[in-house]
Amino acid sequence: MSDTYIFNLFADVRKQILSVITRLSKGQMEHVPKGFNNNLHWQVGHVLTIADDLIFEFSGVGARIPQHYRTYFASGTSPSSWPGQPPGIEILLRDLENQMVEICNKYDGLLEQPVAYENNFLQASVIGELFYVLLAHESTHLGMLIAMDKVLQNE
Repeated sequence: MSDTYIFNLFADVRKQILSVITRLSKGQMEHVPKGFNNNLHWQVGHVLTIADDLIFEFSGVGARIPQHYRTYFASGTSPSSWPGQPPGIEILLRDLENQMVEICNKYDGLLEQPVAYENNFLQASVIGELFYVLLAHESTHLGMLIAMDKVLQNE
């Protein structure tokens, strides 16, 4: 699989996430729909945070987002346990777009490079393998966003 194909697929999924989110109101973003543990605001921050971990951290480049984002959006967190006001949705949307561009530009031609941490829990050995996990994660959350949107429309 070519680098271009992987980056285009990633950008397509990320743009779909942005498309779903940008058509929702702030009230919809903050409401936890029935049957879900998190709201859409959390979903957006979570996608951003996990992509930062998977790609920038595991490749050895280092975090690109502020550390406090993990307090709100890491796996296992929830809006019900937020210690204060999380980063605003407008900031997160801007960060998602900027992250997409940076990932596509920075990693072009580097997918066969070794990861920084050999003993990572994913057992990935090259950066390109991180993109398989990234695509699966983002696609899963795109599905969650669509499902949550549908529930919100019927509540």
